[in-house]
Amino acid sequence: MRMKKISLVVVLILAGFVTNDVVVHADDHKHEDKKQEKYKKYKDYKDDDDDDDDENYYYDDEEEGETYYFQDAVSAKGTWNIWTRTVAADKEVLPFTSSQKVTFKVEGTNKELSFFIIPKDGEFFVPGKAVAQALGAKATFYKASKILNIQHQKNELIYRAGTNVVYDNNVKAPSPAQAFYVNEELYVPISTITNGLGYIAEWQESNQTFVCQPITN
Repeated sequence: MRMKKISLVVVLILAGFVTNDVVVHADDHKHEDKKQEKYKKYKDYKDDDDDDDDENYYYDDEEEGETYYFQDAVSAKGTWNIWTRTVAADKEVLPFTSSQKVTFKVEGTNKELSFFIIPKDGEFFVPGKAVAQALGAKATFYKASKILNIQHQKNELIYRAGTNVVYDNNVKAPSPAQAFYVNEELYVPISTITNGLGYIAEWQESNQTFVCQPITN
């Protein structure tokens, strides 16, 4: 009789361990699912007047100020105006290397704007929201989280300051350099925003102008 009681206690203890293990595993799985939401929000985007309302976003594991490595996406050479969705081991020399005010034109339209462009880390950085709007996209910037969401027809790009990650139509892609926040603007590599919206930028030295034209297949 005593042996039966001991056996029953052992069974109950083992059952407790198994149950706890199942609960922990389920919680971990739920946590991973939430992380995979990336920067997607769970309700409609707010208007620009609600830029500080960042509660619409879940976050992935990217932390501001860190570099993320894409081991399966490395190319030998990088070009400042072509986004290959890879990390370049070597980059071409930029046409100029000091920050300066330039003109940005969209070919075939009357859209033109002037802004300071910042050469950094072998890339040209441009104010993402302003350039996106010049290309006909809707751009919403969330100041508290420093996240920029861009939508144009079926294309969507999501950037976050301090990361080299771009969510391109919900696909996590490497950016050639980290986006950064300065003067109340999120600056992003010109190749990612123009190519991501179906354009390519060319530099015209003679009139200090970037001319943006649609990419033709």
